[in-house]
Parts: sequence; C-alpha cells; structure tokens
Amino acid sequence: MKYPLARLTLSAIAGGEAVNRAATVCFVWSVLAISFSASAGTSPTGPEVRINVYNDAQLPDHLLTEALQEASRIFQKIRVETIWAECTSSPTSSKRASECQPSWGPAHLSLRIVPWSSKLGDAIFGISFLSPEGEGTYCDVFYDSVKKLHQDWHVNIARILGHTMAHEIGHLLLGTNAHSHIGIMRPNWRGQELREIGMGTLLFTPEEARSMQNKLISLTARN
Repeated sequence: MKYPLARLTLSAIAGGEAVNRAATVCFVWSVLAISFSASAGTSPTGPEVRINVYNDAQLPDHLLTEALQEASRIFQKIRVETIWAECTSSPTSSKRASECQPSWGPAHLSLRIVPWSSKLGDAIFGISFLSPEGEGTYCDVFYDSVKKLHQDWHVNIARILGHTMAHEIGHLLLGTNAHSHIGIMRPNWRGQELREIGMGTLLFTPEEARSMQNKLISLTARN
C-alpha cells in the first residue's frame, strides 16, 4: 500500500541570503525499551498519547532526553500528555520493555530516529506515512539533516530535534491536510520559525490543540 507523505520545507534566511532546505517529518515502524516520561512526578494535564522511540541513529542519551523533554513541553502547552518508551529493534536486547509493543492506533505511535535517508537526501528531515483515510502510527526523523541545520544556523540541536519530532507526531494525530499557515505545522520553516525554535515558542495553534485533544479523548472514551 502506498502512503501519502507529509513534507516540511525549511527556508533558512541569514545575511539577506535565502537558503532553501527541504524537511519532512514522518512516522515509521519500530520499537524501543526503557520507559521515559519528561513529566515524571507530575499529574497528567490532559489526554495521553504513548510513543515508542527508536534511537537507530545512536544519539547520546543526554541529547535524546533533552529532545524528548522539548517535544513533551510542546505538547504540554496544549494539554496533551506524551508518554515515551525508549525501545530497541533487537528482540534479544535487555532494553526491551513491556511498554514497547508495536503501535496499534492513534493513541500509541512509533517514531524512529535514523541517521539519514539514502533516497531522499540530506535536505529531508523526516517523513510521515498516512493511509488514504488520513490514519497513521509511524514516522521517521533524519538526525544527520537535523545536525546539519544545527551546524549551519546555530540553533540548539535538541530544540530542532524536539520540534521536528512534535511536527511529525502532529501529522499522525491531525491526519491529512495537517499543514497550517502559522505555528509548528507550517509546511515551510523560514528565518522567523527558526528563531522561534531557538526560543522554544514555535507551537501548535489552538485549533490544532482542540483537534488532537478531541481525538485522544474520543479514543479513551471508546476504550
């Protein structure tokens, strides 16, 4: 089955010169172990979404933790609680945990961090796969592209990665036609968006927040 891809284009502007960078954030089939919650010790602020994270790019633990905390903070702003499980693809790994079951629906997603995409090139930051009905549970993020943007534009790498992860998860929760003309779901990130990423202020819109909350609340009530 073919899936439509959700794409994100970054147009970074510096010194009056525009440099276009394509970025895509998506979801992919994977599994990780070791439960992680950026909001440990706090009560849930709203509906929950569980996300398996696969660190295939072998990021340092501190960087992955900071990126997950950044993504969690973005969702907490819209009263959606993210529960992360760091998993491994190896069936024999000691890190495999009960939380790392295959994704089974919109409230249990999978996100894989991979080094790069040989087919899409280093201008692509990730990719999301949605069915014709706008449903999906998997996305990929390409770390080498995130690292290059950090090196070129000196934006905090954990914030770039966290915002990219949040954008892709947003596609999985919002479905088809999720791009917006403002905020984190913009299809094009330019100088202003990169500045907001640096300040941690590139967020979901109130309409996007309501849509994701309603979807997750409906799933909880159904179960």
